[in-house]
Amino acid sequence: MKRKSIRGKRSKKSKVLAPQLPRPYHAARSTYTDHLGWSRGNELDPFSKRRLMRVGIIGFAGSGKTTIFNALAGIGGDVAPGKAGRINLREVQVPDARIDKLSLMYQPKKTIYASIQLADLPGQAPGSGGGFDANSIAKMREMDLLVIVARAFDNPYINAPIDPASEIGGMLAELLLADYTVVEKKVMRLRKEAAKGTERDLFEQLFATLEAEQWLSTLELSEQSLELLTGFRLLTLKPVLVVLNTPEDKADHDSASELIEPLSSFEAPIFALSAKLEAEIAELDPEEQLAFLAEIGIQGTARDRFIRAAYKSLDLISFFTVGEDEVRAWTVQRGANAQTSAGKIHTDLSKRFIRAEHMTCADLIELGSEAKVKEAGKFSLKGKEYITQDGDILHIRAS
Repeated sequence: MKRKSIRGKRSKKSKVLAPQLPRPYHAARSTYTDHLGWSRGNELDPFSKRRLMRVGIIGFAGSGKTTIFNALAGIGGDVAPGKAGRINLREVQVPDARIDKLSLMYQPKKTIYASIQLADLPGQAPGSGGGFDANSIAKMREMDLLVIVARAFDNPYINAPIDPASEIGGMLAELLLADYTVVEKKVMRLRKEAAKGTERDLFEQLFATLEAEQWLSTLELSEQSLELLTGFRLLTLKPVLVVLNTPEDKADHDSASELIEPLSSFEAPIFALSAKLEAEIAELDPEEQLAFLAEIGIQGTARDRFIRAAYKSLDLISFFTVGEDEVRAWTVQRGANAQTSAGKIHTDLSKRFIRAEHMTCADLIELGSEAKVKEAGKFSLKGKEYITQDGDILHIRAS
């Protein structure tokens, strides 16, 4: 399959499957540039040695992706992605009104929000036809969610028409081509070795799917197959979110509906915002931001709306631990059981799990205290197979 055959076409992919997450990333917290060119700093959650979810922002040059990155990350001024081989990486707290209310109730010494990592990756010139280099693709493979920024506004510095459908299709084609190259090489080696068995069958299936220009996320792969593919970090198994960078008068989903509707065939979630407007909002004080947003009729900052959309794309939920020392939000994949959730707090809690004391954040906030939750019969003990729900408050009992 040659690059020309798929460049610029709309993706035929359907529902995006959640990626097989990489192993925890154990890196020093000091700033440095690693072998892939990451400008690292604040790499780990400062209260845990667990790797944060990474969200990679990609797009053509002039799409406004770096301005969007700045606004979402709360960075003032310009950031130049790719300078000296470095990629911009920033930690962003996940806004959650529930943890604010819990913190007011308990008055803890520490209140810790969940966090994600945003990465601003190098752009491409529109219509360049050059594709991403191997180093950029390697950085994308480290991401858990890929965000494609498409331009829907007039940029006087770009000598190209406004065509978000073409930009999205071009980016999706590049990601598919990158996986095709990896899988083709693997299949050729397996064929040369006359290999047989599960691995050969799996990669032949992947090869045929990519040859047909279909995303691998359209396949119903078993847990065993996904485990075999973990080390390949295939891009077309990752969820994708599209950010449509709009004019200032179409800065949210409702006002940008006429721009979004023609893009529905991509079947990826589409999130509308105006990078120029959000950059101006980001410079205001929090109180001024709320007043300004109310004045222009937008519900919440782009950062809040974006992170909610990212969480939904990654199929993530939050549960809480509470007490006088600490109120904290923890992130787990939807469907995780109580024992897995305990392991997010500490691996020993998972290994030595007995049961979890359980109540919901909604009940606690409504009733006002743990004692009243118990009086109302809404406090319970859960076993290790209990499926953690968004908004649960858990206290883990371990041996």
